[in-house]
Amino acid sequence: MIEITRIPCPTNELIQLVFNFRLLLNKLNKSTQENTFDEAIEETNGYFTVNKQVYSMSLDSRIIGFSVLKIEDTVCWLDYIFIDQEYRNKGYASQLFDYTENVAKIIGSDQLYIWVHPDNNQMLKFLKKKGYNTLNLIEIKKFKENKSISIPILENNFQY
Repeated sequence: MIEITRIPCPTNELIQLVFNFRLLLNKLNKSTQENTFDEAIEETNGYFTVNKQVYSMSLDSRIIGFSVLKIEDTVCWLDYIFIDQEYRNKGYASQLFDYTENVAKIIGSDQLYIWVHPDNNQMLKFLKKKGYNTLNLIEIKKFKENKSISIPILENNFQY
């Protein structure tokens, strides 16, 4: 049975998922940086601040995913959403996303804002299916060595 609940404090299961999440992000970013479990503990602790809410998705009492909402007045940002690898492509991310989006509406937010890494095609496709197709913010940074991908946005080309 699926259950989605707000988590009041870090748990070992959540920390393990955050560790797995970081490994996936490193793979996505083609990073060779090694993650440590201590870093996952520190990051997870950072999710539990005054302006953040953490939700877990459990299947038969096992946490299989989480989402983190950052709330500033009535503006809600989906900081993170993650489903463990073996539970992907079964509709769980969609259920967790819908739940998180509904929490934002209850808080009074008319929009859920989401920052997505430009290489995260899987998330971009997921969000498009959810009706998110409006570019809102563009983050610009200085050129980073060993990055030579050009991304066209409207009539401009940017290096990524």
